[in-house]
Amino acid sequence: MKITVVQSLSMKILAKLGFSVGEAELITKNLLAAELVEKRSHGLVRLLSVAKLVESGALSTQARELTWHKKLPTAWQLDGAFRPGFVGMYQSLEQAIPQAQQVGLLAVTVQNMEYASGYIGDYARLAAEANLIFLGFHNSPGHLVPFGTSKGIWGTNPLTIGVPTHREPVILDMASSQITFGELLVARSLGRQLPEGVALDATGQATTDPDAAIKSGGLLPFASHKGSGLAFLVELLAGGLSHSRVGGRVAGGWGSFYLLINPSIFRDLEEFKDEVQRAIDELHQAPKAAGFTEVFFPGELAARKRKHNLERGAIEVDEKLWRSLEKMGG
Repeated sequence: MKITVVQSLSMKILAKLGFSVGEAELITKNLLAAELVEKRSHGLVRLLSVAKLVESGALSTQARELTWHKKLPTAWQLDGAFRPGFVGMYQSLEQAIPQAQQVGLLAVTVQNMEYASGYIGDYARLAAEANLIFLGFHNSPGHLVPFGTSKGIWGTNPLTIGVPTHREPVILDMASSQITFGELLVARSLGRQLPEGVALDATGQATTDPDAAIKSGGLLPFASHKGSGLAFLVELLAGGLSHSRVGGRVAGGWGSFYLLINPSIFRDLEEFKDEVQRAIDELHQAPKAAGFTEVFFPGELAARKRKHNLERGAIEVDEKLWRSLEKMGG
């Protein structure tokens, strides 16, 4: 499907739901960014859940101005005004990137976002392409089941890190759960079952039914207690530090906390990139395990897919999902 056609339909759907042109552009930008790297769990399928939230009244389409509560030289706090997370993240980054380039280090919190922050890897890419290191912590609706419990109370809380290079940036973008909430949405929308051992139902029993996991169950953390520990810390930093929601006990919107670091405050930027490149070369040249002909650094395969899809001007879209989207935009 041509990118321009997908972009046009997304804008049409969001306008029909009542979003302003500006917000629709930012939401579409993030959904397409995910589709370009073929992370479909964070792409067009999200339009289905956004529509349901709007129709239920859980998400307002009334655009409200985002306001800065704090703007110290190295610490900023933005009130997301209960707008979709895509809006607060892109708008904060637009101002934060040049500030971090100037002062060297900037900590930013975005509070009171409604709905999730979207495909966070794109925010890390934008920062890294501006020669900044990005460290991001973002919480989201509670679907992760903490280790040793039987109910989802935290988000699938991703940790995202971006590092500039001479070529494509290094980007680690990982959820605390075995599969992302977006993958859960994809399985439900396409009528697929979940893999074994990744989700629980309302009774705390293992399930492969995405509906059962979404309604009252939850997703299991990766690596048991390790993923659970990461999710908890992201919940505290993203929610607690930004004065946003934390678990089920602290009310509010969703929050993000990210750091932008200019490597040049510690050393020459080009020298730093040279060392990153040497580390990449060492990884690429390492002996390959059985069955492997190529090894990628974090974000490399995604960058390759993004470049390929941009060059051909098209992305793959599931036929069933596309029919649903066309119906929404009709």
